[in-house]
Amino acid sequence: MVTERGGLGERVAAGEAELFKVLAHPARVRVLAMLASGPASVAELCSATGLKASHLAGQLAQLRAQHLVTGRRAHGRLQYWLAYPEIADLLAAAESVLTARAAADAGGLAGLGATRWGSDGAGLGPGGGGTLTDESAAELAESLGRRALITDAVRSVSARTGRSSEQALAGLLTEARERSLTLAEVSSEAVAERGTE
Repeated sequence: MVTERGGLGERVAAGEAELFKVLAHPARVRVLAMLASGPASVAELCSATGLKASHLAGQLAQLRAQHLVTGRRAHGRLQYWLAYPEIADLLAAAESVLTARAAADAGGLAGLGATRWGSDGAGLGPGGGGTLTDESAAELAESLGRRALITDAVRSVSARTGRSSEQALAGLLTEARERSLTLAEVSSEAVAERGTE
């Protein structure tokens, strides 16, 4: 019985790996993101993704081969849509992970230092003593505040510009580098801009 279960686990893992291989191309992810908002024609997909029809056809063929999208003629036009609505959830989850990771890398929880945290994620004092010191609590509160500010700024820029969260964060990071500011400073300005609109 254990080998049957292990075999099923391997087949599931292999299937998941194949799914992620298909999602490993930015053009295919853009197509899926567009289809997450509803069915679209080839012309609409080309316009929204910036892909040429010939390149789009290849990407759609790979997505169809993995049964991620379906297509059918309707009113004389070929329309495509997601084969499973869960694909939109998968894209949203990936975007959340990338946003959280980027925020942490840019001065969020990464700034606390690994020595303050046990392998179980529980807050520990310096040296892993098992207690949360006033200093580490203050650092944690500040870090969480920066992370919330960055997240708020990403959402604000995304809503204002129509860009994805990942694109909005990339724009904020680029602006911070170009202006020699921290991501938190640029994020604070972006949130303040929203308040003046």
